[in-house]
Amino acid sequence: MIWAAERNTQQGRLIAGFLQAAVDVPREQRAVIAGGLPGAAKDAALGQHGIDRSRYLVLSIDAVLADMAARGLIAVAPGRSPLAGAGDVHAEAQHVAKRIALVAVNDGRNVLLDVTVASRPATEAWAYALRFADYAVTAVFADIAIEDSVAWAAAARQRGEEAYARGHGHGGRLIPAAAIRALASPAIAQARNSISWASGAEPASVTAGSTPGTGLAGGAVTAMIDAYRRGERDLDDLGLEFRARRWPLVPPVCPPGLEQAEAAIDDIEPYVPGSFDDVILAYDLGRLNDAEYEFLAGAAACSVGG
Repeated sequence: MIWAAERNTQQGRLIAGFLQAAVDVPREQRAVIAGGLPGAAKDAALGQHGIDRSRYLVLSIDAVLADMAARGLIAVAPGRSPLAGAGDVHAEAQHVAKRIALVAVNDGRNVLLDVTVASRPATEAWAYALRFADYAVTAVFADIAIEDSVAWAAAARQRGEEAYARGHGHGGRLIPAAAIRALASPAIAQARNSISWASGAEPASVTAGSTPGTGLAGGAVTAMIDAYRRGERDLDDLGLEFRARRWPLVPPVCPPGLEQAEAAIDDIEPYVPGSFDDVILAYDLGRLNDAEYEFLAGAAACSVGG
């Protein structure tokens, strides 16, 4: 999805805030994928694996939604709290979380992805991206009974709404009970199994004691933007390339067959190398300014494949 320039800029400010808060996170090229349904005891599972959260940029859809609410990026209906409308921007929060994670990985920062691990497309995309960026990946799963998860989500929403009524916070997010119950699916086990190959190996650069790697390798789109930055081609030329390019599509987070569970799937949007994701990453890394992004977004939107 290509976001309008103004909304993209708003998202960019949110992303910059997350990254600034994580400026002291070590660059050890380590990633943790912490999976579980709402309310699962992930902290206990992390503790069993000896994982210190303070050494990671911890990223969750709930955290992104809370920041969106704080920044006025969720439309508020009269008489409702900001997070009461979280469902309307759930997909956008999954996209923003991807942008934060990509910048962090590009810089070699440790990341802890606090996710559901219900979406096989998202889980596999991140496992591949992390390993190709030479990250050590640890997968941690915390189990919880479905009805306990339903009760936890309802209680968390109630606490948030009560606090908002007293003038604190941004309300409580509604995760429908039916969506959580729909997560009782064999597809969840398939998503977990799909990252088993990525867990455990040390990153080559850290094992060798050398400087952390250079992040995501990039491809044709990154090369075009780099050539533009070096002055080897102008923006109009780049726009022509973008219009002619058949852009790979980024699959939705929610896989076929789990549509009823979509509102409860807090996985991060898949990263597709060579897609418009690489343009957005260049913007988030400061390689494109607002005007350049707007021009290239318009060109890509006119593409025969886009």
